[in-house]
Amino acid sequence: HRHGTPAERRTLDALMARLADGDREVFARVFDALWSPIHRLCISLLKNEADASDAAQEAMSKILERASDYDKSRPAMPWAMAIAAWECRTLARKRTRRREAGEPPKEHGGEHPEEEFVQRNLTAAAVAALGELSEADRETLVATFWDEAASVSGATLRKRRERALDRLRKT
Repeated sequence: HRHGTPAERRTLDALMARLADGDREVFARVFDALWSPIHRLCISLLKNEADASDAAQEAMSKILERASDYDKSRPAMPWAMAIAAWECRTLARKRTRRREAGEPPKEHGGEHPEEEFVQRNLTAAAVAALGELSEADRETLVATFWDEAASVSGATLRKRRERALDRLRKT
């Protein structure tokens, strides 16, 4: 899995719960578990190593500051990734405002960086939302959109797809 094995995700969830309860001793372990996926997300959204590192560092700082807001009944990774995506969006907006104010643009990839950023941000949000769904919902949606075999078919698959899509929309 892209963000660790189920055991690694359970460990992260338990560590985040401890951090949320005020156990600052576990922050280094939370940081170790989150840094790589958050940094990769920031690079994919911003396409600029320096900006990505700044956004990832800011995201890690916000995760520590907001640990008490973490809902222990939900998975930690999507929560952390949402904070990172928000930091990337904030940094990209600042970059856009600098350009509009006539400051020299920083390095970026592509003809339409704002459109690319919006698309990457939507993709990141979808991935984070998928992470909040049950394994059955994820399996159904993967089978639907990536033509993989599902454990069910026919009317059962159609009904599960309808329910999974509804839950995804709500998420």
